[in-house]
Amino acid sequence: MSISIALLSSLFLLPPDDPKPIVDNFKPDASWKSLGKDIWFDRANRRLILRGRVALRDGALEHLICSKGSKDHESTLTTEAPPKVIHAGLLLTGAEPGHPVRFEPKFEPPTGSAIAIDLEWTDNAGKIQKADARTWAIDLKTKKPLDKDLVFAGSEVFDDPRTKERIYAADDGDIATVANFPSSILDLPFRSSASDTDRLYVSNTAVMPERGTPVTIYLKPRPKR
Repeated sequence: MSISIALLSSLFLLPPDDPKPIVDNFKPDASWKSLGKDIWFDRANRRLILRGRVALRDGALEHLICSKGSKDHESTLTTEAPPKVIHAGLLLTGAEPGHPVRFEPKFEPPTGSAIAIDLEWTDNAGKIQKADARTWAIDLKTKKPLDKDLVFAGSEVFDDPRTKERIYAADDGDIATVANFPSSILDLPFRSSASDTDRLYVSNTAVMPERGTPVTIYLKPRPKR
């Protein structure tokens, strides 16, 4: 018995499901000062605001935030806000840079002001959702969300030996990392490996919105204890 063309079409040529529309109702507050693309300074609340998107939802993490097109496959969020401007904006909030991780002559963890990173996005139902960015990273050893603040390590500045140009290392995309890098603007204040065999954190898929969801990122220094 032959199968009709209409039946074949119904079995194999069904159109794909339409993707769920991503809702984005973001509007910067009129009181915020724009510092450039996707970045504002909220003087009244002494905080920095970035716009980004969800990147990695399921896998090993090196970053909470990276520059778009850099480490997207290892970061929960990406942003197009320029790293140099993020550094300058953190200074405006009153955050104090310390120093990035040092591996020689002995290990020294990153230092600097502790920075709270809060997230806000709109779900598919149009409802505003909020989260502490640390809850998007699971510690593989404890099986619990990250519970330590990242600190304002401030990255590195060095001279290119070939061009003699001054280079800001974070321009390669290392904005907020959960593995220690000398180039990180924000980093964890303890030893955290980037080695594939010793990774400490993975994305907490269960609490994250879908990939590509626009997210507002709020950076603010924690009060000193």
